[in-house]
Amino acid sequence: MRKIFYLISGVSVCGCSYFSPSYTKPNMDIPATWNSKTTSMGPISESLPYLAWWQKFNDQDLNNYIESGLKNNMSISVAKANLEAAQGQLLSAKLNWVPFLSVFGGDISGNSQNSVTPIGNLGTIANSGAFYAILPAYTLNVFTNYTLQKQANYNVEAAENAQLSVRLAVIGQVSAAYFSFLAQEQMLDQYKKLNTTLEELVSVTAAMDKRGLVNNLSVQELSSKQQLIEGQIALAEHNLQLAKNALRMLINQAPGNLTAKNKFAKINPNQVIPSNMPVSVIAARPDIMRAEAQLKAANEGISVASSALLPSINLNYFYAQGSGQQTFNNAIPNVPDPTIQNGNTQSYYAAYANWVILPSVFGQINTNTALFKASLANYKYVVNTALHEVDNSLSANNGWNKKMLADTNAVNKLESVVQTKQAMFQRGLLPYSLVLIAKSEQQLLAIDATQTKLQQMISLVNVYQNLGGGYKYSTESEGNENK
Repeated sequence: MRKIFYLISGVSVCGCSYFSPSYTKPNMDIPATWNSKTTSMGPISESLPYLAWWQKFNDQDLNNYIESGLKNNMSISVAKANLEAAQGQLLSAKLNWVPFLSVFGGDISGNSQNSVTPIGNLGTIANSGAFYAILPAYTLNVFTNYTLQKQANYNVEAAENAQLSVRLAVIGQVSAAYFSFLAQEQMLDQYKKLNTTLEELVSVTAAMDKRGLVNNLSVQELSSKQQLIEGQIALAEHNLQLAKNALRMLINQAPGNLTAKNKFAKINPNQVIPSNMPVSVIAARPDIMRAEAQLKAANEGISVASSALLPSINLNYFYAQGSGQQTFNNAIPNVPDPTIQNGNTQSYYAAYANWVILPSVFGQINTNTALFKASLANYKYVVNTALHEVDNSLSANNGWNKKMLADTNAVNKLESVVQTKQAMFQRGLLPYSLVLIAKSEQQLLAIDATQTKLQQMISLVNVYQNLGGGYKYSTESEGNENK
């Protein structure tokens, strides 16, 4: 047995040093700073993966929707199932170290030389009598078992990060759907108010036409614009319903009604904009960590294929008891066939090396090496994509922030114009139609500002999603659930 131990140790050392490629983290051309800067003042000090950034809006409805999405979204359920599958494969790899046990028994009558019957690992049983036999066996392939377990561990890590990627996506999708829902409700209300203003303007202009103050062409033109707004109302109603359904779908609820409570105007995105984020924060993105885990698993795949070039050690034990006479043919390979006579007990063990090298092994090594190269290319692609996504989202957020500021200033100025013209009308200095025209222009610009704010909010969501913000956040119940 000591010789066997030395042989096993030698195979293990040789295998791990020669066949296992050493993993080195790939070098990437990472910029020192982001090309696009944020416009916010103070830096965010919290750890991004755990940062519940959406809570900074102080909107309990948004918080509740995200909590519901993290608990009920079906994509998360699928990711959890995939993780459980990977954990099951890891368990299988661990159980490769466990010996297996075969127990057989039966009654043989007559001369089985004429009716050869293979039973499990016992092979052919000849002659006659009652018997039972126990055959513990263990095939020891240290390097294969070791590399399979390492590979399975990396696959579990990849599945865990895949689940976290889904959580990150759900947080972003729910947030964007919620803001879209709020914006669509506000725009529907704005279109209705604009339509009321235009209806009044058409009526006033028609009265002026009767007095010969304007021509009928002006009335027709205004009426056409008013009808276009009626069409926009119908479209806004449809978009609002789509936004409701999208939000309810993300939290795994059937289509139904939602109420936004006209709160979109109260949301202030400026207090949530991140700043001074180092480029290194993307290392915590789950898709990057998943890609690296897959790369490590692919690296171990080369070792798994190479392990077929190493011998395996077989340990077998045979114990049988019976009456009459039985000869167990090929019970243990490479060992003489045991025989029980007149109720005797037969037992012995055997240990031997088995070394079979199939030519197809070299093809499998080449295949797994190519798969590693593919995983390496994928890892570099994921990292580079992450860099571009963050920089693009920062740039977009900066752009929408500036446009929102310009739109707000324009709306406020037009509001001032409307108030001035209203005062002039009351003093008899302006016709009421000019007040209504200024009011309609202000209302139309307000709708555009709402659309701008929605894009600003979505760009902010994209910034946090691309930075990897909040995906490790969990409620206390979720934390207990995942333990």
